[in-house]
Amino acid sequence: MAIEEAHSRIKNMIYLNQLAPGQKIIYSDLSKRLNTSVTPVIQALNRLEANGFVTYIPNKGYFVGEITQEEAMELYEAREALEIYIIPKIIQNITPPAIKDIKALFRKYNEEADGGPSRKIILVDAQFHLSLAEYSGNEVVNTMLREIFEKLYLKYRPEYLEAPQVREVAAEHRQILAALGRGDAQTAIATTSRHIAASKERITRALHYRQETGFYRQ
Repeated sequence: MAIEEAHSRIKNMIYLNQLAPGQKIIYSDLSKRLNTSVTPVIQALNRLEANGFVTYIPNKGYFVGEITQEEAMELYEAREALEIYIIPKIIQNITPPAIKDIKALFRKYNEEADGGPSRKIILVDAQFHLSLAEYSGNEVVNTMLREIFEKLYLKYRPEYLEAPQVREVAAEHRQILAALGRGDAQTAIATTSRHIAASKERITRALHYRQETGFYRQ
């Protein structure tokens, strides 16, 4: 197996939470799961380490990356600046059929939310925001946002969200869609800013609790 394929498959395993944030990576087990030798696995892990998705600790090995409070704050601040910037362009370009499509995605998110926190909900949340961003027509910003969401959600535990918080996120999404549908840039910007600030508060509070207690629940 080539290093590119090993890199892609390991990254996908992290996406699917088959390798969870903070988990130690056992070379031999991973090579068996990928049906390859240890060498491309180690090379792929080196690349993932360079991108910040895994961590290498001398004499201990590789671990799936887990987001820190400082990193989360920086990523959410960058995300807010970019998403706010493109809202006028989104309103300019978005059409009623597009709003309908995004609402369908939103309903999918809502259905998942009924089951409580899960990895799938986190990924659908990212897809929701990235789908909106595509209507800005700004590929540079879209690329940056994809990288930000990737860094957030590859290292994001479902335990950071609880069921009431999932419902809060669903309500915030509904408010953003309503403002965009009306073409109300001012409200869309204010609502998006509050939504991102609330998301940042949820994860930083959960990470602080984890650091203080060793547990994820707040």
